[in-house]
Amino acid sequence: MKKVYQFMDLLIRWGAYVAGILILLTTVMTFYEVVSRSFFDAPTTWATELSIYAIIGSCFLGSAYAVRTYSHITVDILINNVNDKMKTIFAYLTNTLGLVFSVIFTIYGYLHVVKTFNLQVTSASLLRIPMYIPESLLVIGGVLLCIAFVLQIIDGGVHKGGEHL
Repeated sequence: MKKVYQFMDLLIRWGAYVAGILILLTTVMTFYEVVSRSFFDAPTTWATELSIYAIIGSCFLGSAYAVRTYSHITVDILINNVNDKMKTIFAYLTNTLGLVFSVIFTIYGYLHVVKTFNLQVTSASLLRIPMYIPESLLVIGGVLLCIAFVLQIIDGGVHKGGEHL
């Protein structure tokens, strides 16, 4: 069981690496677009659209890592004013609610991607990218988010706040 846990944690880390690469690619594409438009008066037909897809993908692929490292924004006024037993109960409650949301998001995201694939929907731009490709990043991110919340529930601990792993 420990190997499965470690593999799931590794999947989440891979998602974070891909998210970082997508952010780097977005930076390069935006820089290229600015230079080509400003200095050569030759805007691209692809940079903006691909940058948008990369940003969306990085958000969804990186969200599971943010859950695992407690990097999401939190409001802890309630948590700071209760005893350790209540903190643990709140941790289980919030992680369970996060898992429920993630499962619903992933299921409906998957159904949407299948529908988009079956209808052969493409982007409205000149690139005509099949929309199921960028939309699939939402489903992959949702699966990683489900895994992250399951691991958080297994860990059962309460984050002390103030630091990141």
